[in-house]
Amino acid sequence: MIEIAEFEMAYSAVPKAGCTSVKTAIAELLGERPAEDDEYAVHPKLPTRRFAPRRFHRYDGWHRFTVVRDPIKRLLSVYTDLVATRNILRNSANIRRGRVDLPVKPDPDFFFQNLDAYRSAASVIKHHALRQILFTGPDLTLYDQVYDVSQLGRLGEDLSLMTGRPVSFDKPMNASKFRLKLDDLVPASRDVIHANAADDYAAFGGYLAEAA
Repeated sequence: MIEIAEFEMAYSAVPKAGCTSVKTAIAELLGERPAEDDEYAVHPKLPTRRFAPRRFHRYDGWHRFTVVRDPIKRLLSVYTDLVATRNILRNSANIRRGRVDLPVKPDPDFFFQNLDAYRSAASVIKHHALRQILFTGPDLTLYDQVYDVSQLGRLGEDLSLMTGRPVSFDKPMNASKFRLKLDDLVPASRDVIHANAADDYAAFGGYLAEAA
């Protein structure tokens, strides 16, 4: 977890669920404002870690919170942000050097129908496409507060009240201009996405603000 010790608060970050925005706000609370020209510089300073019960319970008595996202929308954003917008696969040595026979610019149907292969070939895809419960843990009732990513404004208000310092999320981060909906994909691709999202949907129940 990412701790804000001064205020006895701890945050479980989830990739592709507003974590860049939340980490940036936390860095500012800690007096470590990241460079404005590199919004991703905050990640090495406040790394995302998978859920570990022993580490989580280290913060018993603290205000523990997390931010989750509709699982289908989150998986679609892996493609729209990382693949279509940021062209992140060009940095995969496994693909670039021909160790695996995968295109660096796949169309969305090819990408999702070969999601396991892309996860194996590119660690950045694996990290962002893992189930959210691997970062939050399977039981969200252990948290003092769970926010849907659409509720970052409310999170900012809550953090401001609890810390006495201004916190806002006015600037959207990682916003892709590429748009993709589940219905844009062929049935085989949709089946892969539904299968990968099922465990998160089962765990997140009433915590999601809206359905995909």
